[in-house]
Amino acid sequence: MTTPRGRTSHVRPRPPSSGRPKPTRTTKPEAHRVRQHGGLGARRSRLPLPTRLLLALSVLALGGAVFLTATGGIGPVVATLGSSVANAIDRLVATPLPTASQIVATDSPIISAPASPYSRTDQATLRITIPKDVVGTTGAKLRVYVALAGLQAAPIAEVAVASSLNIDVPVKLTPGRNDFTASIVGGFVSESSPIVTIIYDKEPPKVTVKSPKSGTTVNEPTVVIKGATEKGTQLLALNDANGTSITGGTAADGTFSLVLGLEPGVNPIHLTATDAAGNASTTELSYTQGSGDMTANLSASLYRISVSSHPASLQFRVLVTDPAGAPLAGASAFFTLQIPGLGPISGQVVTGADGRASFTTPLVGTIATGTGQATVLVTHPVFGQTTDRVGLTFVE
Repeated sequence: MTTPRGRTSHVRPRPPSSGRPKPTRTTKPEAHRVRQHGGLGARRSRLPLPTRLLLALSVLALGGAVFLTATGGIGPVVATLGSSVANAIDRLVATPLPTASQIVATDSPIISAPASPYSRTDQATLRITIPKDVVGTTGAKLRVYVALAGLQAAPIAEVAVASSLNIDVPVKLTPGRNDFTASIVGGFVSESSPIVTIIYDKEPPKVTVKSPKSGTTVNEPTVVIKGATEKGTQLLALNDANGTSITGGTAADGTFSLVLGLEPGVNPIHLTATDAAGNASTTELSYTQGSGDMTANLSASLYRISVSSHPASLQFRVLVTDPAGAPLAGASAFFTLQIPGLGPISGQVVTGADGRASFTTPLVGTIATGTGQATVLVTHPVFGQTTDRVGLTFVE
C-alpha cells in the first residue's frame, strides 16, 4: 500500500469488520529453545529416584492413616509409637552406669624406705604407694608380706585399695631382720614390690675396752682408749675430772680409738655407746695420770781406779725408762766425765729398743789421785729431760 505521496506504508491494513481474520502460519520453534526453557514434562523427569519413592510412601502412609481413622485403629498405633520414642529418649538422657571391667595392674606397689633401717621398738608403719590404675577400684586389695631370716615370705596384712595413692600399713616387727614386700590382688596378683628391710634390735651394744685397762696409771697428758663394739655404733667419752669429751664411731670391723685429755690424779671417764637402732650402754672407766717423768740410771764399769795400774778404758751405761717404767727408745744420752789430771771427756749416744745406751772412753795420760764424776743428761721429745751421775775414786 502506498501513500498519496507515493511512499510505502508501514501500517498493517485492518481486516474487514465482518468475517474472521485470515489465519497466519506459525513457525516451529528451534530445538535448542525448547530445551532451554523446558516444559512440565522436562521438570518432572528431573526428580531423583529416592524423592519419588519418598513421595510414594507418603501417599501410602496418608492413605493408611485415613483408613485407620475411619476404622478406629489409630489410637494403639500412636500409643506404641509414643512408647518407643519415650524409651529412646530415656536411654539418651539417663546417667551412665559403671560396667564391670577386669582390673589390670601394670605396676607393682612401692614401699617407701624408712629413715633408718633399724628400730628398737617392735612396731613400724609402712608407707606404700599403689599403682595409679587401681586407685579406688572396687575389689582390689593391697597385700603385705614379710620374710624372716631363713624363712619364705608370708602375708601379714591385707588392706582395701582406697582413693589415695598412699596407704599407711602398721606392722609388727620380729627381733632381727624383717624383709617386707607388697602386691595388689583382686582376681589377679601384681608383681611384688622391691624389698624394704627393717632390723629390730632391742639389745644395747656391748663394749670391750682393750687398752689401757681401767685403773691404769697413765704418765701422759692424754689417754688413748681402744676397744671394740657393734659396727655402726657411735661413742662418747666424758672425763669428769676436767669436763672434756670426745666422740667417734667404729671402723668397718667394729673397732674404735678415742683420745681424751687427762688431769693430774684420778680421772673418772664415762664411755657411752649408742647403736644404729638407738640402744645405748655406758661403761665406767678410771685412769690415773702419773708424774709424767722419765728416769735415767747411770752406771760405770769401775768406780775405784788405781792410777798406777788403771785400765785402758772406762765404760758408762745408762738405762732410760718412761713414766710408766717401760724402757724408752730414742732418748738422747749426753755423757760428761771429770777425771783428775785429765781434761773434760764427753760423748753422745741414743738409747735403743731396750732403753739402754753406753759410752766408752780410753784412759790416756797421767791420772792424779782424787775424786772424779760421770754425768749423763737424757733428752726426749715427749718426756723432756732428766739427768743422773756417779762418783769415781782414783787411788795410788
